[in-house]
Amino acid sequence: MAFEIGTASDYRDLLDRFHTFLTAHPNLVAAGQQWQALHWTTDAATKELILKAPGLAGAEEIYCGIRAYENATAGYYMWDLNGFVGFNPANDFYTQPGAISGWLPMMSLWNTAIPYWFVANGRRAVVVAKISTVYQAAHLGFVLPYATPGQYPYPLLVGGSMTGQRGRNYSVTSPNHRHFVDPGEDGQNNANTACMLRGPSGAWLPFQNLAYSSSEYRYDGPRPVWPTNYTYLGNLREAPDGTYVLSPVVLTQYNSGTDHDLFGELEGIYHVSGFNNAAENLITVGGVDHLVVQNVYRTSVRDYWALRLE
Repeated sequence: MAFEIGTASDYRDLLDRFHTFLTAHPNLVAAGQQWQALHWTTDAATKELILKAPGLAGAEEIYCGIRAYENATAGYYMWDLNGFVGFNPANDFYTQPGAISGWLPMMSLWNTAIPYWFVANGRRAVVVAKISTVYQAAHLGFVLPYATPGQYPYPLLVGGSMTGQRGRNYSVTSPNHRHFVDPGEDGQNNANTACMLRGPSGAWLPFQNLAYSSSEYRYDGPRPVWPTNYTYLGNLREAPDGTYVLSPVVLTQYNSGTDHDLFGELEGIYHVSGFNNAAENLITVGGVDHLVVQNVYRTSVRDYWALRLE
């Protein structure tokens, strides 16, 4: 595994650094887990990166992509995030085999300095980026499935911070501007959110914990992310000895009141209480630091998660 902490000069430099990190970080190379850039273009307006991850043993082919672009007049600087099942050089970024269609998971960035945290192994990569006082995040790669490779061979999760349906500026306050660990959307059962999982059938499945009315409200939808869907997480505190409990983040599906599916959990990503906690705190468990991250601009007790830095 590998991680990197640094400051990019802007959203385009952030993608340059992520490209280099995934394809050449010494820890990934030593483990045979470096990612391969299949498509890398850069011009004055856009940058496109399509990658193939090898898995932990070098035997898998996991396809993901990022497209960076801007609209300086409207004041947004974006990364579109996507996942695929293959790569065809004749197709553009949005029409690669198995791509997500419609609104994509995105990161809303800016055109000046960006502190960042990168984490990756051969199966998945995570980005956290700080824009002013808000945090953007992305997940590209496999989750840890609760199934055998034969039952669920391609558990690809593409996660971001927003879908852009209510504007793309990093300062937008909206239920669709939420991290993939506790995703929301403008309406109930929308087809696109910032948390899209390629399910066992091969269809892209949107996950959603919140919906929109006059404000955000918790929503008992068919595909929630556990445990961040629980309203009562606002009452959760640290353990009696003062340490924080890190709980796995699980992708679930409610088929009926008694029939639920559990697809899998996110590797190295955990829910953590925000009680007496704050973004960028480090929680050490087993000698490994875990970065505390707030959900975009939110700072209530229930709006935090932790990223293992290894």
